[in-house]
Amino acid sequence: MKIKTPKYNWQRYNFGTISLCMIMRNEAKLLARCLKSVQGLVDEIIIVDTGSADNSIEIAKSFGARVYLSPWQDDFALPRNVGLEHAQGDYILIMDPDEVLYEKHHAAVRWLTRIKEVSAFWITTLNYGSHSNEPNYRFIKDGKCPLGIYSGYTPSTKTRFFRNGLGIKFEGCYHELVDYYLVRKGIKVVKTDIPIHHWAHEFSQATPQHKKEFYLRLGEKKVKEWPTHSQAWWELAVTEMIYGYRERASRSIAKAINLGHNTQNQYFALAKCQHFLNNKEKSNFAYEKGICKLYPNLTHVDPVNKPLSALLDGI
Repeated sequence: MKIKTPKYNWQRYNFGTISLCMIMRNEAKLLARCLKSVQGLVDEIIIVDTGSADNSIEIAKSFGARVYLSPWQDDFALPRNVGLEHAQGDYILIMDPDEVLYEKHHAAVRWLTRIKEVSAFWITTLNYGSHSNEPNYRFIKDGKCPLGIYSGYTPSTKTRFFRNGLGIKFEGCYHELVDYYLVRKGIKVVKTDIPIHHWAHEFSQATPQHKKEFYLRLGEKKVKEWPTHSQAWWELAVTEMIYGYRERASRSIAKAINLGHNTQNQYFALAKCQHFLNNKEKSNFAYEKGICKLYPNLTHVDPVNKPLSALLDGI
């Protein structure tokens, strides 16, 4: 089931109220652009600040935001949940200060509040960047990227819009999601075709090196907290791939596969890592396994003579 925007005049309907919830730290350069992009859509803005030293808080308040303070503890879920506790709208929209929701999609978001049989909705973030080695990177067909900087993006689909008052919480110190809670509680989620735009070159850390250290630290923290969580290991692997740590990434991918996260994306990513490490046999085998995941009827990889352990041993 996919939600699409109706073509008739949506403004004549009664809609639920929307709370925008976000967290921030030193986002003065980008915050106004984000908040301007949702003017006329959201009914209140809830921002949790984790330690800004610039004028982010003043900018937020100039847009009518209610700002709450939550000292940073190397855990994205904690301040996210502080924001949820203060939201008073019927529905909650999750965004970050470096993101934009185009006005032409406001009607589609508002319409979601009319769908009473669904409590949560997936929205896809288009993460524009130059990391073509990242799994699932997509080139823009016409070459026209918003802001005119990159040739492609990596899509990330997750729950960003959901009904308030259901006790929904974020989980995970890194790549935090409410989806874990929704799955556990059996709450229905429906995918929308609403995009949110994000540019990878815009970040609040002082330098690219600080950004790298920051995200690697959180990825490692998450697998320590959730050592048997296959998605956590995959998230760490993706971070390691982005920053060129291919041996480390290979080990993390192997861990994710052994824990059950074994779609074609994992095998193709492992093939790429092993290719750059000059391990041609393992690279080819990983690529073959990925192809077989895409086309299960293929039998050219003999599971007896060439078992999965032949690929993962030694990584």
